[in-house]
Amino acid sequence: MLAHLLMANGYKIVAAQTGAKALKLIQSNPPDLILLDMVMPLMDGISVCSQLKEQETTRKIPVIFITASSGIQNKIEAFQVGGVDYIVKPFIQEEVLARINVHLKLKKALERLEELSRTDEMTGIGNRRFAYEILAEQTETVKREQSSFILCYIDIDNLKTINDNHGHDEGDRLIKTVVNSLKGVIRGSDYLFRMGGDEFLIIFPQAKLDYSEKLIERIRKILNKQTICGIPIDFSFGFSEFNAECSLSTDELIKRADESMLKAKGVKKS
Repeated sequence: MLAHLLMANGYKIVAAQTGAKALKLIQSNPPDLILLDMVMPLMDGISVCSQLKEQETTRKIPVIFITASSGIQNKIEAFQVGGVDYIVKPFIQEEVLARINVHLKLKKALERLEELSRTDEMTGIGNRRFAYEILAEQTETVKREQSSFILCYIDIDNLKTINDNHGHDEGDRLIKTVVNSLKGVIRGSDYLFRMGGDEFLIIFPQAKLDYSEKLIERIRKILNKQTICGIPIDFSFGFSEFNAECSLSTDELIKRADESMLKAKGVKKS
């Protein structure tokens, strides 16, 4: 009855008759929302929900309990393990649809808020906060897989000059030009972040230093041929490397790349 109701209202559904089958299906194809009975063979709904909330890939999927168990203790336990709502059978069709709609909208809103909290508003790339999250993940991956990654710190030249003499709109155009050029050459597995102002960070997972350096130097030479308000587009850059034997913290790793960039900037100016 529930499946028919949902399909008749445009929802795509996958059904499972046991908790174990549900967990397997959810892991292979995570849904937008889960309707979960309290009483099922071998594994009850509380156990299923608990396991879902322990896994990173399924933790944020909203779970609505829909069950004949109307006891207050059942409801409390359902919310304690991470359920977002509780519907008692026999259910009212319009109520079920309304609650599903509300929780799907809430999920989308939370995802959007999370995206905004990690994104630089002007350029659409990751911000400083997201950079630290990805760096933490990458260092764990390196230690686990005995691999490495390259960190590149970039500082755009002449941004202050353009802002002061030609306005912030032209300064923004400079930033976007550099970002779009970088996005056009880095690999799909690489990460680009704006750390603030005219400073950017690129993570090259499982890359060699010479490859990374040649890539950035190539895009720099291409940008050098362009100007904004008659001023050539240019940037300075520096690198650091993290491998399984490295004991540097995230801040130390960024500082090393930054120092390398400042050294390169000094060489350019001299």
